[in-house]
Amino acid sequence: MKIKSTIFLSHKISKQNPVYGGRDLPVVIKKVKSIKKGDSCNTMFWSFSNHIGTHIDAPLHFINKGKSICEFKPGDLIFTKVKLITLKNIPCGYMITSDDLKEVGDCDLLLIKTRFEIHRNKAVYWKDSVYLSSELAEWLKKKCPSLRNVGIDCISISNLKRREIGRQAHKAFLGRGILLIEDMKLNDLGDDPDMVIAAPILVEGADASPCTVLAINYK
Repeated sequence: MKIKSTIFLSHKISKQNPVYGGRDLPVVIKKVKSIKKGDSCNTMFWSFSNHIGTHIDAPLHFINKGKSICEFKPGDLIFTKVKLITLKNIPCGYMITSDDLKEVGDCDLLLIKTRFEIHRNKAVYWKDSVYLSSELAEWLKKKCPSLRNVGIDCISISNLKRREIGRQAHKAFLGRGILLIEDMKLNDLGDDPDMVIAAPILVEGADASPCTVLAINYK
């Protein structure tokens, strides 16, 4: 089958990356070797949190004996029944509930486009983000039996001002085997893609990992 188009659904990692809670977790990106300075090659050193940028949460993030990133098979991160839900006029600090997702049908990956990523270069992106209801996981699992992953264009499914709800929501989703991709780049996605592939950096024992997410269309 011939591929018609592909889109990155992940943000690039940079020193300007927003961090949940505004914590002092700097992104370090520096050159170690440079051809311009006489070295034989170019190499870099990177240092950042495993929850930086577009990243995927595994159950281990909130469940002590849950699976780590490396315990998932490649096929677990390929999705062919993808549903994009676009929400309109969503204010800062809004909690997404089942009332907002009534149009969803069965899918293995649900992408929730809130358009909140327009605030990504502002403090409000991490200070008062859109977030998910803790009851949503159970409702979605009943309505979407095939659901294995939920992605959102907010820094987290949790709001900094309502952290207990965020903890409950993480446990509810991850405890049901539903992975979470946070801080996604969904602005350029206008319809349901035919396939989405999430490729995390594989680090032993990781509870989460930055990932490259690709949307693929064949039509």
